[in-house]
Amino acid sequence: MKLTILGGGGFRVPLVYKALLADNNVERVTQLRLYDTDERRLAAITSVLRELATGVECAPELIATTDLRVALTDTDFIFSAIRVGGTTGRALDEQISLRHGVIGQETVGAGGISYALRGIPAVTRIVDAVKEYAPDAWVINFTNPAGSSPSSCSVISVTA
Repeated sequence: MKLTILGGGGFRVPLVYKALLADNNVERVTQLRLYDTDERRLAAITSVLRELATGVECAPELIATTDLRVALTDTDFIFSAIRVGGTTGRALDEQISLRHGVIGQETVGAGGISYALRGIPAVTRIVDAVKEYAPDAWVINFTNPAGSSPSSCSVISVTA
């Protein structure tokens, strides 16, 4: 089974990979594709994962890429944990909101609106790419890495 993580340079990815390394089920993930627009973060996380896999039999094959086509082609599952604008964007969203006297926090505040609006073009590109390169894949959209409520994660199927 192939799993693609969009936002693959994120600091939570090693936690996901540890769980994959512990899975010895026949139907386990055999290939993990990491996609990120930040090459430096992607390289750092890939290095950590390769170290975690040292000595682990049947560790999922790792593919790290900044090419969405490579990340998505024929994948089975897509875990989207993107943060358009990075932590700099989050800080700006929260600060601007606070300057206007409203809660800026990205989960329950006005900062979340800015975060969502900034993400629309990126998500639209991702949806189009999923339709083209992985039309049968399931998409797990972890919309807000800071959120812990059930509404912060949704599973969708993208159909052509």
